[in-house]
Amino acid sequence: MGSLIRNIMETYKYVNEDLAHPVTRNYLLVYSPFCVIVGLFVYYKFVTLWGPEYMADRPPFDVKKPMIVYNIAQIIISAVTMVGGLSTTYLNGHYNLWCQGVNYEDNEGDDPVLYYTWLYATVKVLDLVDTIFFILRKKFSHASFLHVYHHMAMVVLGYMGLKYVPGGHGAMLGIINSMVHTVMYSYYLVALVRPDWVRVWWKKYITQLQIAQFVAILLHFSHVLFQPSCEYPKWVVVLLLPQNLFMTALFVDFYIKEYIKKKKQ
Repeated sequence: MGSLIRNIMETYKYVNEDLAHPVTRNYLLVYSPFCVIVGLFVYYKFVTLWGPEYMADRPPFDVKKPMIVYNIAQIIISAVTMVGGLSTTYLNGHYNLWCQGVNYEDNEGDDPVLYYTWLYATVKVLDLVDTIFFILRKKFSHASFLHVYHHMAMVVLGYMGLKYVPGGHGAMLGIINSMVHTVMYSYYLVALVRPDWVRVWWKKYITQLQIAQFVAILLHFSHVLFQPSCEYPKWVVVLLLPQNLFMTALFVDFYIKEYIKKKKQ
């Protein structure tokens, strides 16, 4: 029994410390995975059980003003992450578009790429507030499997990217996703402040943009597997691509049901 516990502890230390990036592994809430595990558990229970039960016999909350502030914050943070990420990687010529390894030097604490990776991972946690607003407004159907799974998966991916492979080839994922979120939350803000400006068909193009980002990420990462000289960790691509394909399938299925089949009916 003692040997089993010792092996478990050694494995945990190896995965949690030895494999992690020497700088970002010491960031607040990054060192231990339990904060993410507990946080996602509470989020899942609230949006699927506790929240709907609490709101069952209550009228919807008026959260328009908090939502406006939230959307503005999302637009600003996403835009800063996109512009900052681009300017510190590809635009300054330091990054190779086709293959970019991760810098594991311990003296890279001042590397701005690490800061924008942290900012991106942080905003993935902030994204969870979307679902909380749905529950408080009694829009329970909006908290679909696609919505909840997508948000939870992005928190996990953001955490793993920040802890193990900050920057490198994966920087493009954060840049593309931040661009999509800048557009998406701008649409949400307009829909809140000036709903008369919004047209129903706009939503279709937001979904198309989300699908396009998954295709772009798929193309960006897949060729790493067939480029032996690329120093970017292959295990990241092996884990990411199935998740990316699954999300693509979910979004395409949603698009077909929402914008093609309903239109025909």
